[in-house]
Amino acid sequence: MLTFLSAALLVYGSMHVYALSKVWMALAHSYGLGLALILAGALLTFSPLLVWFLERQNWHRVTSATAWVSYTWMGYLFLFLCIGLLFDLGHALVTLLRFHWSLSHMMTLGAVSLLALTLLAYGIVAARQIQVEEISITTPKLATGQVTIAQISDLHLGVMLGDEFLERVIARLREIRPDILVATGDIVDGQGDDLDALARHFQSYAPPLGSYAVTGNHEHYAGLETSLRFLRHAGFAVLRGESVNVGGIVLTGVDDPAAMPAGQHARLDTRPARTSVNKDEFIVLLKHQPVVDSDTLFDLQLSGHTHGGQIFPFVYLTRLAYRVHTGLTELADGRRLYVSRGTGTWGPPIRLFAAPEITLITIKSSDK
Repeated sequence: MLTFLSAALLVYGSMHVYALSKVWMALAHSYGLGLALILAGALLTFSPLLVWFLERQNWHRVTSATAWVSYTWMGYLFLFLCIGLLFDLGHALVTLLRFHWSLSHMMTLGAVSLLALTLLAYGIVAARQIQVEEISITTPKLATGQVTIAQISDLHLGVMLGDEFLERVIARLREIRPDILVATGDIVDGQGDDLDALARHFQSYAPPLGSYAVTGNHEHYAGLETSLRFLRHAGFAVLRGESVNVGGIVLTGVDDPAAMPAGQHARLDTRPARTSVNKDEFIVLLKHQPVVDSDTLFDLQLSGHTHGGQIFPFVYLTRLAYRVHTGLTELADGRRLYVSRGTGTWGPPIRLFAAPEITLITIKSSDK
């Protein structure tokens, strides 16, 4: 944990060095400016740790305000870095080709800052526009009719996303009226508070065939027992290496392996659940991370975790790490994997070319 924290602070600090060096080059140099930039860089680099400390003091309003400032700045800084590097590349190419670069340091700083601010504003608005992605699957394993499943994932409820956000999610669920609601992990965040109040929003909504959930890595960061208590209080049946027959299909769920390093008891094996499962039944596996196990029995796996990258171009890193795309993928053996872009945000409250989603899956009988 200490190694990861040190590496994260080193990377984040380096991003600040890059951005603030642009400010230094654009403005008239002075001792006061240098000192101000150093202090600002240090404060902003360590601000996520300040959020973590304040959250543990149960100072909700102060924590929420600090989190919004800290993580909005984080998003802006990332956008500034990406755009700034593009300008640097353009400058290098122009110089290499022996042309004249007409932008001064001040003009470059202004252009990069304005573009980053524009994308930040767009990303904040885009993060609030929850889309409903619809997919339809036909199978002979469903005897008759059809069943609809709404998937939510990666809400990250806590100090930044709370009542207002959750009300919008519930409103969208009421509109699409699924038979079953499933939550594929990271419903709560490592910085959550007043979970009982948030649970009441879910209690006001009850799909006909029930709500089911599995844990994600953030459920373990927030404390597994606290997270399980919240999910159950919210009306979810938490599937931990267990299966349930509902609506003519079988739902199976497993814990996220994030619990293992912390020594928590994770239930990652679905073999005990298979004893009650008929291979002729349509099996939907709920699993937070989009990792497919060849020995796990399922017809459709629903996952999240990657956020679709959340902020472009992070999507390429998530694809490299998990070797999957968001959306529906037909696997070589005929099974299917659906990876949600997630419904909320983690860290920066923005989404750039990775719109938040609720997925509506319709499973139809081929005999219909």
